[in-house]
Amino acid sequence: MANKVLLYEVKDGITYLTLNNPPRNLLDPALCNALGEAWAHFAEDTNSRVAILSAHGPDFSFGADLRHRGLLSDLRKAFPPNGTKILKPIIGAVHGTVAGSGFGVVTYGTDITYATQDTQFIFGEAWVGIVGSVIEYAPYMPFKVAMEFYLSGQPMSGQRAYEVGLVNHLVKDKEELMTEAVKMAEILRDNAPLTLRAIKYGHYKNMESAGRRAMRQAQEEFEAFIKPQLESEDLQEGIAALREKRKPKFKGR
Repeated sequence: MANKVLLYEVKDGITYLTLNNPPRNLLDPALCNALGEAWAHFAEDTNSRVAILSAHGPDFSFGADLRHRGLLSDLRKAFPPNGTKILKPIIGAVHGTVAGSGFGVVTYGTDITYATQDTQFIFGEAWVGIVGSVIEYAPYMPFKVAMEFYLSGQPMSGQRAYEVGLVNHLVKDKEELMTEAVKMAEILRDNAPLTLRAIKYGHYKNMESAGRRAMRQAQEEFEAFIKPQLESEDLQEGIAALREKRKPKFKGR
């Protein structure tokens, strides 16, 4: 199974998913749809017990390609149904810039994350004027660290991400990145799959319980925070500024 924007290979019980959408591995409709198909295939593939998500090029991903209208509906497909339909382990192996929805896919969609020392994590939604959710990423970093990261939009180094628990292992370069990710994949592949499934289910179920409580407020949050962004002048200004490579002038409406 292969797509020019996403490479998919199964070898020795390990699935390798590699973003291949140069120059910045932007999550455009083609890549989002390819990822959606790949996650569905991996979930059902009896020949594969673990997946590694990585990327070709100098950066893992700069996030969503905002040049495409209606991208949000496609973007959902890029996120694996991790902890629900997919109860096999997923390893993230990232390098360079990991931004926006690219950050989201790795954070929300993988269980164990490796990063190179030159990795920079960026949640730049505050620069553009749109965020797709306000609750999903809550468990992954300490509260104060997360608030600074999400509100400021300032890059977080791979070292800092490792220190706060966003990254499991920090390695020197891309070559070591894949070497170490494969070593972990081989360990997980050889462990009892039904036991790993039970462990993963229990872990995500426990984390999901807090999410369910938060979901009582989800519709209210959408009406109060998400919908105004989607309909705002600021979003259009943020997109225009990205296209024109200038600093945006937000008006708060």
